[in-house]
Amino acid sequence: MSKIVIYGASDDLIEVAASGFRDEEFNVYADGTEQVLLAVSDGTVLRVRYDEDGIWRFTPTVVGCASLDIDPGQDDFNHTDRVTLTGDNLRWVVLGTEIAK
Repeated sequence: MSKIVIYGASDDLIEVAASGFRDEEFNVYADGTEQVLLAVSDGTVLRVRYDEDGIWRFTPTVVGCASLDIDPGQDDFNHTDRVTLTGDNLRWVVLGTEIAK
């Protein structure tokens, strides 16, 4: 069973920490209204936004087969939602700006 933790750091980074893999980060320069998408190999798609209060928000658009838990960010001391995915099909995470359904 694998685990991936995804969270925001600073105002321009999305961190991906994965058990069994090296940690990675994506540079994201969002202006508060722009949104990006993270797709995970289990089928999960997260809409990501750095909101006007300076908090990273992760909203599920598609829920995959992994267990999904989102701990919400609330203030300057906890400035990011924290997403934890646990499952067997967690091999990769990719960042994009568009999705076709």
